[in-house]
Amino acid sequence: MLKKLIFLVLVMIPTFVFSQIESIEQKPLQNTIRYNLSKPTILGFGNIIFGYERIISETRSFSLDFGFNRMPAFDNEGNENDMISLLPGGKNNGIHFSADYRFYLKSENKFKAPRGVYIGPYYSFNTFNKGKNWNLTTTNFDGIVGTDLGIRYHTIGAELGYQFQLSKRLVLDFVLFGPGIGFYKLDVDFNSTLDPEDSALVLEHINELLSNKLPGFNTLIDGSGFEKTGTVKAGAFGYRLSINIGYRF
Repeated sequence: MLKKLIFLVLVMIPTFVFSQIESIEQKPLQNTIRYNLSKPTILGFGNIIFGYERIISETRSFSLDFGFNRMPAFDNEGNENDMISLLPGGKNNGIHFSADYRFYLKSENKFKAPRGVYIGPYYSFNTFNKGKNWNLTTTNFDGIVGTDLGIRYHTIGAELGYQFQLSKRLVLDFVLFGPGIGFYKLDVDFNSTLDPEDSALVLEHINELLSNKLPGFNTLIDGSGFEKTGTVKAGAFGYRLSINIGYRF
């Protein structure tokens, strides 16, 4: 009797385990976590953005992204002005948050969401904070000037994208086109009192570095740049483009 009982248990255990595995495998994969590949490529590896997408029907989903921003590194390359030079060090941080609601086009897609062409509205919020020191030598000033630069912007728009399913769980997500309206707040302050000519020299140098290092900066400030210290608020064209790799579960 005991041998029969042991035999029965040994038969039932693998049957139960395999049935559970099969049940898990058949469960719909409604969630995706993803990592933004494009932002580190453009702005540097200090930019770390993770995302989450949740399927809510066969043709719709919503997604969230959150992470950390850093401006590209500044350097003295190409600076032919002996009156001002950049010193190493300084802070460099910021945050990113975005959300979108996706409609996967049934007429264009052979498969259910999250696979294929999608459109939808989006919102994003970004901050960049950069503190740098400069060695300034002019007729009126000889010493170190500290600058504190801040960029904050909200963007509301619409996007067109495509998500490839590389395997059952691995996906590539492309936001191909995302025009929008941006609302910007720009701040720059000095830790030293400078006359207008010296202030203009420092600001001109900052604008040149940002134009070379930060994609879209000239569009953001409409070609004028930082012309004075303090806060400037503006509205301008915004956009959203990204490449993400994701894992479904």
